[in-house]
Amino acid sequence: MQPRPTVTRFPVERLSDDDGDIEARRERFLSKEALRELLRRYPVEFVVADVGTPLKRVEVRKCYEFWKSEAEAHIVDDPNSGFRLEDFPGDYAYVASEWSGQIQTPIVLLEKHH
Repeated sequence: MQPRPTVTRFPVERLSDDDGDIEARRERFLSKEALRELLRRYPVEFVVADVGTPLKRVEVRKCYEFWKSEAEAHIVDDPNSGFRLEDFPGDYAYVASEWSGQIQTPIVLLEKHH
């Protein structure tokens, strides 16, 4: 087991865990509505990226709880159009993206801006 690397910048280019790199790639950025639709179809694994810390994985069984209690109010609808942190509770926001590859459960990366 190797130490998890610290997030140094956005956008995150690769995902890793305690066992090394995860074979997955970014498919698309997600608006709040697109993420809701994804969650209606099946559970996802949230991964939170915050500069200066290692990636934080949220257990799949806790994805709906995490969505309602933390993520939903902070999702940026269109990261390409710009956004203002003061428009979000607590002055932070997540840019969400869907990742796929050699994984069983879809991964949603949340890049935390504050």
